[in-house]
Amino acid sequence: MQPKQFSLADWHRILIGEAPWTFLIEVFIRAGLTYALIMLAMRFLGRRVASQYTLFELSVVVTLAGAIGVPLQAQERGMLPPLIIMAAVILFQRTVARLSMNHHKVNVAVAGEVLNVINNGRLQLDILRKTVLSREKIFALLRMRNIQHLGQLSRVYIEPSGSISVVLTDCPCPGLPIIPEIDQELREAIASRTHYSCISCGHTVKSEEEPRQACEYCKAKRWIPAAEELED
Repeated sequence: MQPKQFSLADWHRILIGEAPWTFLIEVFIRAGLTYALIMLAMRFLGRRVASQYTLFELSVVVTLAGAIGVPLQAQERGMLPPLIIMAAVILFQRTVARLSMNHHKVNVAVAGEVLNVINNGRLQLDILRKTVLSREKIFALLRMRNIQHLGQLSRVYIEPSGSISVVLTDCPCPGLPIIPEIDQELREAIASRTHYSCISCGHTVKSEEEPRQACEYCKAKRWIPAAEELED
C-alpha cells in the first residue's frame, strides 16, 4: 500500500482531518450535549467545586475535562463512556464531601489544612518549606493587601485553596520590609533607625546599629533596618 501523499493545499485534512464535512454538524451537537452534561455535573458536585479549587476539587475538574475532551472531537468515540465517567466522579466526590463533613481527618486528608505562615510578624520557615512557598510569593500576596512590612501582621494563614487570610495587629511595630529592592526610595522612606529585622525570618530587635549575633529563631546572621508604616 502506497503512503498517502502529503500536501499543504489539502485544506480538508488541515481543517477537520480525515472526517467528512458532515462531521461538523455532529461536533456542534456533541458540544451542546457536553455543555449540558458539564453544567449538570457541576450542579450535582455542589458549590464547593464552583468556588476556589483545593487540590481535590481541581482533580475532579481535570478528570471531567479528560473524560469529555476526546469524545468531543473524535468521531469514533461515543458519548456514553464519558457520561459513565462523569457519574462515577459525581458519586465519588459527593461521598468524599459527606465524609469530610463528618470526619475532620478525612477533610484534612482530602482538602488540606489551614497553615499559619506568619505569627506575630515573624515568618514560620518550617511552614514555608512544607508548603513549598517562597518568601517572595508570600510578600507579593501581602503587597496586594497594602501591607508594607511584617510588623503590621498578627497572623497570616494559608488556606487549602492556596489563598491567604490576613489578621492585622492592633499595635503595629517595626518589622521586616516587604517592599521590592528595586524601590529603594520607598524602602529608605519607611526604614527604622531604632530596629533591625532578620532578613530570613523577620524577627525584629531594638538596636541602633546592625546586630552582630545570630537570630535566636533561625540562626541567620544577616540583618536589615526594620520598616515602620508609612502614613498616607
